[in-house]
Amino acid sequence: MKKMLVMLMVFIMLFSMVACSSSNNDTEEKGGKIGLVLSTLNNPFFVDLKTGAEEKAKELGYELVVLDSENDPAKELANVEDLITQGVDLILINPADSDAVGNAVKQANDSSIPVITLDRGANKGEVVTHIASDNVAGGVLAGEFISEKLNGKGKVVELEGIAGTSAARDRGKGFNNAIASTEIEVVARQTANFDRTEGLNVMENILQAQENIDAVFAHNDEMALGAMEAIKSSGRDILVVGFDATGDAIKSIEAGEMAATVAQQPKLIGSLGVENADKVLNGEEIEVFIPVALRLISNDKEVKKEEPKKIGLVLSTLNNPFFVDLKTGAEEKAKELGFELVVLDSENDSAKELANVEDLVVQGVDLILINPTDSDAVGNAVKEANGKSIPVITLDRAANKGEVVTHIASDNVAGGVLAGEYINEKLGSKGNVVELEGIAGTSAARDRGQGFNDAIASTEIEVVSRQTANFDRTEGLNVMENILQAQENIDAVFAHNDEMALGAMEAIKSSGRDIMVVGFDATGDAIKSIEAGEMAATVAQQPKLIGSLGVENAKKVLDGETVDAFIPVELMLVK
Repeated sequence: MKKMLVMLMVFIMLFSMVACSSSNNDTEEKGGKIGLVLSTLNNPFFVDLKTGAEEKAKELGYELVVLDSENDPAKELANVEDLITQGVDLILINPADSDAVGNAVKQANDSSIPVITLDRGANKGEVVTHIASDNVAGGVLAGEFISEKLNGKGKVVELEGIAGTSAARDRGKGFNNAIASTEIEVVARQTANFDRTEGLNVMENILQAQENIDAVFAHNDEMALGAMEAIKSSGRDILVVGFDATGDAIKSIEAGEMAATVAQQPKLIGSLGVENADKVLNGEEIEVFIPVALRLISNDKEVKKEEPKKIGLVLSTLNNPFFVDLKTGAEEKAKELGFELVVLDSENDSAKELANVEDLVVQGVDLILINPTDSDAVGNAVKEANGKSIPVITLDRAANKGEVVTHIASDNVAGGVLAGEYINEKLGSKGNVVELEGIAGTSAARDRGQGFNDAIASTEIEVVSRQTANFDRTEGLNVMENILQAQENIDAVFAHNDEMALGAMEAIKSSGRDIMVVGFDATGDAIKSIEAGEMAATVAQQPKLIGSLGVENAKKVLDGETVDAFIPVELMLVK
């Protein structure tokens, strides 16, 4: 089963790379179609969720079909039936009602279409995963804030969301748990269906019935804003806390009207929906619940003046498609998470690398992502950041000196082993090979070489030449030309990256000799060479994912979360 999965993933990777290489477009559709069924588009939260899903679908090359259920479970069921007829590959659904949605989920189940729920869960039917904020924890945040402001005693109103939705149930549960041990009394608890107009009307009635009200907790910002209008018209001074951190709610907080809101990230929920849909369709396993972080925004915290965090990204070179892809992945994730990203190119010069880090320190970045030119020499740059208490994360190549929070990279030793085992299999465990090494001192060169040599150590394969070509195509060509003149019998070449492999391939073609070439990185040019029957194979890394994970983990570090000391990125052999 595992073998079949790997073969499937290789096929998918080859297919997507062929598509990318045949067009000048930034994204090419994979041909996959995903359905997104939203409870309503008459709520800015779900409009933002839709935007996040659309942006991620465009990035990953999926067609996204968006349908609005208008808060009607019957229309929701019809929408799912429509998507089944359209032949979608997966359905993302934000339920109108957590119980009623079961029929729609079962329809998709019966048609063998995977389902992922967003923001609100489904109490019936089978879903692959549920992506949402921890609504119970959000309710607790609201309850604790109100308790603190009222000094543990007072009278509050709770405006509930649509009955039967997991969001309403969980937010209410968290809120009431938070105030349970206080002297706060809920004097009115009524449904306003997540709607601003209903929130206003319901609150007007409560204001007439209740003489003493100290605070209102609304299960979403739309109801909170409606309640706020009713309170302003009444002339009374009542604390209002909402949930969602919509644009209108933030404006209200800045104006000194609403007191607080629990901030969700609807765009991120939508984006993660499509991202995890892609994983499911590629045969990957995912968690059954994917929580999305939230926080309390209040007029105490002056959040409106908060500047976006600034992250520095120092790359060894941008004269290599691998690192261009890494940069793209980092830029896309930074945009999604709201970070300013400053990218600097070290041009494979350790002195320039140090100057780049010094520049970022002066610019006042909050964290530095660095892809070292040399794993030893980069130590000075890392220590420069350490001295300014700026966290450092290394990407692709490690740092042998200085303190880094985490290292994100492919397991280069394992990749070298993949290449060595492949060559061993093709040569029947005996023959003469050449090893073209990367930049001396880089962890990538050291580890790929180690893995390769470990794999052929117990065979009759002999490395007849081992020379450095500095991860460069032109150097790969020149070095290989010299080796071809010096070595009469060569059966295979392993190059530590595709650029050197492609240079070596040119030299071999010019010589008219038949020599197997294996590279490392799975760049677009390498895939084309394999398809053309020239290069034999390449070890596929995921540079965009390395860049994306760099920014994603930078956020965790800046939010005070603990991250693993090493974050491996999966690789495979493409042949």
